[in-house]
Amino acid sequence: MRPTNMKNATSKTQLFLTLIVAVALFLAPAAFAAAPGITSTAGAAGTFSLTAQEAYLNQPDGNAVYSWGYGCVSGSAPVFVPAATFAFTPTCNTMQVPGPTMVVTEGQTVTINLTNNLPTPVGNTSILFPGFTLTSTCPNTAANPQGLLACEAAPGATVTYTFVASEAGTHPYYSGTQGDLQIEMGLYGAIVVMPATVPSNCANDTAKTNLFGQMDYGTTNHIVGFPEQDFRLANASGQKGAAYDHPKSCYDREYLFQWAEMDSRIHKQALAQVQAKVGCTAGTMGCSLDVQTEPYHPAYFLINGRSMPDLMDPNYASEYPHQPYNGNPHMHPGELTLIRTIGQGRWQHPFHEHANHVRILSRDGGLILSPTNPLESLSGILMFNTDTTPGESFDGIFYYSGRGLNWDAFGHHPALSKLQAPLPITAIRESGSTVTVTVSGTFADTPGANVIIAGAPAGYNGTFAIVSVNPSAISSTFTYTDSTTGLTSGASGTALATTQSNFAITAISESGNTVTATVTGILPFLTTPNSTVVIAGEPTGYNGSFTVNSVTNGTTTSTFTYADPTAGLLPGTRGTLTVNLGPAAAQLFPTDPLASLSCVPDANGYNTENTAALNYYEWCQDHNKPVQVNPYGDVGTGGPATFPDPDVFTNGAWYGGTPYFGPDATLRASHAACDTTANANCTDLNPSNVQANPATERGWAFMWHSHNEREITTNNVFPGGMLMMMLVDSREFAIDESN
Repeated sequence: MRPTNMKNATSKTQLFLTLIVAVALFLAPAAFAAAPGITSTAGAAGTFSLTAQEAYLNQPDGNAVYSWGYGCVSGSAPVFVPAATFAFTPTCNTMQVPGPTMVVTEGQTVTINLTNNLPTPVGNTSILFPGFTLTSTCPNTAANPQGLLACEAAPGATVTYTFVASEAGTHPYYSGTQGDLQIEMGLYGAIVVMPATVPSNCANDTAKTNLFGQMDYGTTNHIVGFPEQDFRLANASGQKGAAYDHPKSCYDREYLFQWAEMDSRIHKQALAQVQAKVGCTAGTMGCSLDVQTEPYHPAYFLINGRSMPDLMDPNYASEYPHQPYNGNPHMHPGELTLIRTIGQGRWQHPFHEHANHVRILSRDGGLILSPTNPLESLSGILMFNTDTTPGESFDGIFYYSGRGLNWDAFGHHPALSKLQAPLPITAIRESGSTVTVTVSGTFADTPGANVIIAGAPAGYNGTFAIVSVNPSAISSTFTYTDSTTGLTSGASGTALATTQSNFAITAISESGNTVTATVTGILPFLTTPNSTVVIAGEPTGYNGSFTVNSVTNGTTTSTFTYADPTAGLLPGTRGTLTVNLGPAAAQLFPTDPLASLSCVPDANGYNTENTAALNYYEWCQDHNKPVQVNPYGDVGTGGPATFPDPDVFTNGAWYGGTPYFGPDATLRASHAACDTTANANCTDLNPSNVQANPATERGWAFMWHSHNEREITTNNVFPGGMLMMMLVDSREFAIDESN
């Protein structure tokens, strides 16, 4: 018989089945992980008073499983880390699984007092600390006998362990007494040792947003959110963003994953025998357990003591009084995410991280150094599946930027290379009557088109006809002829191209003196009457320059009308349209500035020039490349994929959702003219959204899970187990790891 399940179902906001199927679907209302722990239970750092006790662990199938675990002694005052504000008040119960994560500093003396408050029939218990040499001695008394592997605490007694934290990194601790039963019942936990010294590049490089420890994480001036809290243990202990004393161990976020499994048959046997022997005297005949731990058939598969979807609920959530830690990582593109992983069970679990490989930094706290340049380089391998071997730990770096997708992850509008907000001028000079202008970004208009120069040194400003153009994705140049000589060179101002050419006319006809023309594509900049259009190549009488009367934008084609005094014109189906914005250009800029963000590659090809840019760390080689072959909305054609019609799948729960980052990128990709009409024809209802995504956030979700299919279920039936989601958020959304 078990107590009532204490889980509060009202906190569940996950659409679990959707997550199982839609690997690329972004799910927003979820809790984040971090690596919470304690630095002491009272007094000096590195001093911990723990207890081993019994309790029940809540499971997603509704069961509460009888278990044992380590916790903080009653009445202690733990010091919690990271030094950030959590949504739920941090707690250290007298029993939790995993046990409290103890965070110490390399070289620090660690003292752990363990009190055995397990039921008397359980007998002695202890803790092993692999990788550390104990400096304490075992009294070998009835209360603290020397066991086979460790000094043990008899029922009701306390034993003290002391050692120096000699190795930085992630380390397990677990029971050294009858491990086949006591570890299975939940007596295990983690020790995280922070480095004593900090590599200068990790401690001092604050110029880059998110990389290596800029405290506000670049969100102060962003569209949504607030400055993100720093949830790194390194920051909490003064080590900034370093996992080890090595220049290649810098990181931006960290998450701890402890993998284990439970055979509920063993737990039921242990409970039955404990209840049958209540009141027995320790050490007397029959006052012990005889639980069969073989054959072993685990039914629950846990990460940090929880199964999916419970592990996506907040840290310290009240419905899990004995399972305080969750396991749901988040990151921004380009961040270095430190993965701390420990195999705490009997089985090896292949940990598969979708979206990228993981670079192994260390195993059991031992950095994998380069044999030829150990002071500056590491040589850990990239792993497609990382192995969580029982009793072993590893630290690794996960990195994701969207590099190599072959399409623009942010849904930038390729057509805006010509008609867009003014491009910044980086250099302007005159040679004779030829002026050469260099701008940041792509300037791809054609010779003969007009350009407006503003804000440059006196004499350069005005409207000029382009003579030649040298376009580039990074920096472009163009020339024009100016009769004014002797101008001083400069490096300021803006340049605005004022024509858009080569819209294909698919139909043109006249009714009375009103001509109606249909063109392929959207005319997002032709949003006001009185703009000028130039028609060429049509039947005689249609060609010429005309003033627009009206415009109707469709999803794939657009129509416009103008007045023509020539009557009796025959319909036509060929020709081209040129739009001349002229003086109205200033009123026709896109209302979505994110549609035309520039991408200036650094030496490695990433956009890192402006750390406050929402597409900071975009892979510039894919900038302005569309994802869809035949897009539905504004994003141009030519991409590698063909998606289902969003109108068909808007309410379908199995469609994969947005392929773009950012709040407006989805609108640009999925609806007509959403970047130029103040979202007048757009909607926030996106495919497979089911209104779960907040309007301000679009990102990607990648499954992280065991590659053993059985282990992503409970009792081989309930979907869950060792499954989580790495949620990659665009940078205008502040990641709140407090919950």
